Amino acid sequence: MDEENLISKKEVLLQTDISYGQLYRWKRKGLIPEAWFVRRSTFTGQETFFPRDKILERIERVKAMKDTHPLDDLADVITQQVNAKVRVAFDHLRGATWFDEAALKECGVDTAGAQSLSLADALCVAVASRLRGVARPEEQTLVQRTLRKNLDEAFLEHAAETNLHIHLLRKKLSAGGISAEISLVAMAPLDALFDPDVQRIGTVDLRNTLERIKLDLAQGTGGSHGGAASDKREEER
Repeated sequence: MDEENLISKKEVLLQTDISYGQLYRWKRKGLIPEAWFVRRSTFTGQETFFPRDKILERIERVKAMKDTHPLDDLADVITQQVNAKVRVAFDHLRGATWFDEAALKECGVDTAGAQSLSLADALCVAVASRLRGVARPEEQTLVQRTLRKNLDEAFLEHAAETNLHIHLLRKKLSAGGISAEISLVAMAPLDALFDPDVQRIGTVDLRNTLERIKLDLAQGTGGSHGGAASDKREEER
């Protein structure tokens, strides 16, 4: 995170005219991603900082929307808006190394009704593509279920800024002369330690995958889609 573009918690509260309680209540509701709360050492001790442009824009958006949407619904509404800003037509993604048309159906993307991908959908497709050849069909389903259950904006922000990987694991069990093999999915750093009897079948680096996707989405929104590219750049500043 750019150290030159951080703003302290005290400055945030002063500039946005919200209370400490509001800030942390919005955090608990998922309106402000956990990854934006950055702890730094200062001469007075540990203090909390935020990415300046993101936090100020987000708080103003929440303030503008909270009177027309229930607070519990706002996180989903904002996530939908963010996803809409990085949507791009399928036709622009044919050459992307992470894009796998065969994975669209596995990921639950409606290719008949939809003509574009959101960032969340793109991540699911990329993960399925990179596990193809090593994951069994039921394992791909397990991976997708795990991703979909966690795919909100806070997760995407966290995955984009940390050493988070998705691991496909298998473990053999035996008891009473009967043996079986189970499949597991974990989201953890690359150097995470697992049961020594667990076999790591495949691993996908979520941060690098998201960086590649965002680059391709930005490039894919050129020409007649220039407005979407502009929206995406505005969101990321």
